[in-house]
Amino acid sequence: LANPSGLLQGAILMLQHIGQSEIAEKVQNAWLKTMEDGIHTYDIFKEGVSTQKVGTKEFAEAVIANLGQEPKTLKKVELKNSGLINIPRHVRAPRAKKELVGVDVFVHWEGTDPKKIAEELQKMNNDNLKLSMITNRGVKVWPQGFEETFCTDHWRCRYSAVEGATPSKKDILEVLAKAEEVGVDTIKTENLYLFDGVRGYSLGQGQ
Repeated sequence: LANPSGLLQGAILMLQHIGQSEIAEKVQNAWLKTMEDGIHTYDIFKEGVSTQKVGTKEFAEAVIANLGQEPKTLKKVELKNSGLINIPRHVRAPRAKKELVGVDVFVHWEGTDPKKIAEELQKMNNDNLKLSMITNRGVKVWPQGFEETFCTDHWRCRYSAVEGATPSKKDILEVLAKAEEVGVDTIKTENLYLFDGVRGYSLGQGQ
């Protein structure tokens, strides 16, 4: 019972794109004639306006039957001389300078006090990365979070570069190894990068 008009319009654009504007015009005008005749699918059928309620197949058959005809009230389309649709060629942007500045470690922890989990997470700091923020459901809960924030058992723990340091993926592996040692249940990680000096990651709500 779906209305096939959207799919049909896409096909008309495709015909224009490949240089078959004359055929596209014929199909478009047949569709307009069908709509004008009040042959409508269930989603747009309206008493007093529509003349026939049809399903997808019946609507398509009505359009086919109207091929070669033109609407009388609605404005007909003329595409014969429209030519090919000119789509600009995609040009890949220059490669940006990519700089690793931290990592988000996602953790499963069933406690509710951010200060307690922070104590364990800080044991995972190293010379180049240190815990800078914890969020829960997108809201910053450490440091200086709000006690009334409802926390689930899924925590995002952000380790940021120590001032003046240049962290590497080896530092991230060290953080994860320490997580195993202290019993922190890690779920996944997301590296944090700057691209040409612009942050490529989101801040936590409240930062």
